[in-house]
Amino acid sequence: MKLPVEERKQIENEMIFRRVNEKVGRGLDKLDAMHVKDGNPHLVRNDDLRLEFKCECSDENCEARIPVRLSIYRTIHEDRNCFIVKPNHQVTDIEVVIKSENTYNVVKKNHSTPEPGDTLNQTSVNNSENS
Repeated sequence: MKLPVEERKQIENEMIFRRVNEKVGRGLDKLDAMHVKDGNPHLVRNDDLRLEFKCECSDENCEARIPVRLSIYRTIHEDRNCFIVKPNHQVTDIEVVIKSENTYNVVKKNHSTPEPGDTLNQTSVNNSENS
């Protein structure tokens, strides 16, 4: 099934934002490995570390942050069709809310797309009033 261009662009933006957030986790893993190598295992953090992740909504201009524990963030993304967004940042045409918390929603895509490039797409989504 071929997706409409606007829907594909929205999904790709969310995938790019997720990729940025995942780099944070990988960077922390590298830092932990360095601490162990340097003989400082007491500096290794745990997965209950609370971080401020970028909202993974479709709005290329969204700057909202979501405070959540790293372990929860990683659990959400065990399903690669799931994303973490601020409440009211979901786009009902492309996703469904599968979990709601006070500071975030977990959405699941209705369709998937191949991994996008590194450039955000301009879309009709505007979450500036929903941040």
